[in-house]
Amino acid sequence: MNVKRLSELVFLILLPIFVVTSGCSTTESLTRKVLPASWARKILPGQPYLKRHVMVFPLIDQAGLGPDLTAQLSHQFYDLLKKSSHLLLHEPPDGIFSSSSMESPQFGVVTNSSLIDFAEGLGMNDLIIAVLNPVEISTQNTGWWPFDDWRKIYGVSIAVNVVDIASKTLLVTNLETEEFSISLEDAEEQDEEAYIKEISTETFPELIEEQAPIVEQGLYAKHWTGRISAVENKTIMINAGKDVGLQQGNRFEVFTEGKSIRSGSGRAIYLFGANIGELKVTSVMEKHSLAEPVSGGPFKAKQFIRFKP
Repeated sequence: MNVKRLSELVFLILLPIFVVTSGCSTTESLTRKVLPASWARKILPGQPYLKRHVMVFPLIDQAGLGPDLTAQLSHQFYDLLKKSSHLLLHEPPDGIFSSSSMESPQFGVVTNSSLIDFAEGLGMNDLIIAVLNPVEISTQNTGWWPFDDWRKIYGVSIAVNVVDIASKTLLVTNLETEEFSISLEDAEEQDEEAYIKEISTETFPELIEEQAPIVEQGLYAKHWTGRISAVENKTIMINAGKDVGLQQGNRFEVFTEGKSIRSGSGRAIYLFGANIGELKVTSVMEKHSLAEPVSGGPFKAKQFIRFKP
């Protein structure tokens, strides 16, 4: 039994003791730290949580797999994420963006600010961009002198980045890699291009299976964020509604725009600034809601909001 599984079992055994000896907030904190997100949701089903509108960009093929296999893998990734009960998935319209429009898509680094702006205009909370990386080839000595064992190493990998639309910053980033090694003698005798295609076709579906739950749990662990859409007198409109599960009486913390940094494209990205107050939802519509100040201020359009469970 591995350490993670053992810690889960021990926590389930000791959970009744935590409940008796600790307050509810302490129990919730311990549960979320020790158990995976899917377990925590089952144990703490009553905790308020907002769904997230997530745009999933088609996989960027830097591995040279071709459009057919890349499309198949994109659908696999999308379908796996779609199983999550707290993600509202969306695909960009056909032809709006292509992988060639990315300024530096290698190894998961994406700097296309237009795509982020486009997703924000559609009311997205997050943007998921995954890159099928080129197979990395290296030569290593895996033996000890005088018994040298020189082998050729092939690394197949996929990088996934999740961008928080409100702050335009990385929310989740993860690289999954699997390596294959063969002796130099065998490498010289085989068709390398055919071998790379074989291991890529076999491995990328497995790596996508591993990436999907990591992305889902990563998103679940992060606070829901959005923005104030408009302010008129003491009535405040925010970009969350019934579609994400918002209810009357829910509250949000409000943050100013903090320091700005320049992206690779020269665009200004604003980080979360100071916490200036709190809002309470008074009226819920389908995609927007009205709120009133609870404390702090002044509140202005485009300020960041963060859901307060």
